[in-house]
Amino acid sequence: MQHARLTPSTSGPLRLRHVRRAACAGAALLGAAYLLCAAEAHAGPALRPSAARLEYVRGHGAEHCPDASFLRAEVARVAGEDPFRDDAPILISVRIERHEAELVASLALRDSQGATRWADGFSTISACEVLVAGVGLAIAARLLGMPERVPQEPPPSEPPQGLPEPSPPEPPQGPPGPRPPEPSQGLSGPPPSPRAPQDRPGPLPPTHAARAAPGPSERVATEPPTSSGEQVMADPSGPLRFEAGLGATVGLGITPGIAAGTTLALGVRWSDWSVAVEGRGLVSLAKEVEGTPLEMTAFTAATVTCLRGRHLFACGLATLGAVRFIPEEPWNMRVRRKTLVGVGARLGSAWRLSDRWSVHGHAEAIWIVEDVLLRRQVDHAATSAPLYWNSPPLGAALGLGVTASF
Repeated sequence: MQHARLTPSTSGPLRLRHVRRAACAGAALLGAAYLLCAAEAHAGPALRPSAARLEYVRGHGAEHCPDASFLRAEVARVAGEDPFRDDAPILISVRIERHEAELVASLALRDSQGATRWADGFSTISACEVLVAGVGLAIAARLLGMPERVPQEPPPSEPPQGLPEPSPPEPPQGPPGPRPPEPSQGLSGPPPSPRAPQDRPGPLPPTHAARAAPGPSERVATEPPTSSGEQVMADPSGPLRFEAGLGATVGLGITPGIAAGTTLALGVRWSDWSVAVEGRGLVSLAKEVEGTPLEMTAFTAATVTCLRGRHLFACGLATLGAVRFIPEEPWNMRVRRKTLVGVGARLGSAWRLSDRWSVHGHAEAIWIVEDVLLRRQVDHAATSAPLYWNSPPLGAALGLGVTASF
């Protein structure tokens, strides 16, 4: 009778060893899969900002702002490349102009159909370079938010190994001619050499016009003309501009009674300051003084310096003028002084109608330094001539008019 032989079991250590090997193999497979995915992601097409056309206009009061090349450089610095192309379907339009004391930039993005897909605006009272740099940052962020893929060039195809290169096509044969005589059997000569392949013609050198023409990336976007058809050019004088104004004025204290007339102003404005010279003519609505019929007119000239805000302005002025009295009975009146000198202040508000035209209204007070004095003709029978009229210490005026800027 044979007895079965018992051997110690080794299944426990072997099983643990197999589990460790399987875990190592799984980790290696996962790492290889991760590296393969990363390689495919890097090998995929790269992203770049969407291409667009640039329309850049510097309006009224923004002639000193940087040109389109500065804006393109700012966009390229942020986006990593210059995204502007002349044949791009997307249009980025930028317009910068001055509104009162602020420089305002308006941005719009339009598609190939002309529909507005994005619009924004910025304003500043500081240097225009800061505003244009902010506009470039906004454009770059917008174009980077809608990227396009860079097409990759396929690698040049190589003929498979072991296959002969295709021979070039043979030139067309002409009409068959007379058959040449066959060589005699006794003559032996060298075998005819095989036809040498003809050299393929290389590319023609570029012409002078093609060499001189700039590429798409080297073209500089020209500034479009304004609505009037004129090209917007940078003005070396900056925001300095001329102003002409015309208005109606009502005065009190310059002549006896209330006076009404017109005011003409010519001046210059730079940033928030303006200096003007005004001429004013007034006619008194009162026709008599203490029962004596008189016609009274006044002519004054003033120098006005103003500090202007967005809608309000404050001015200081100095005025010099004369008052003219025309009595119906000259023998009853004697003019003692008719020169008027005064200094004062003005406070008003202005509203802009367009880039050139604006309307304004103001009130002013004048301290009359040298007043006008009107006396009756001396009557020797009386001890002193009675006083007719003299200017009050303070005068006032109200005005309303229009101003044109050039």
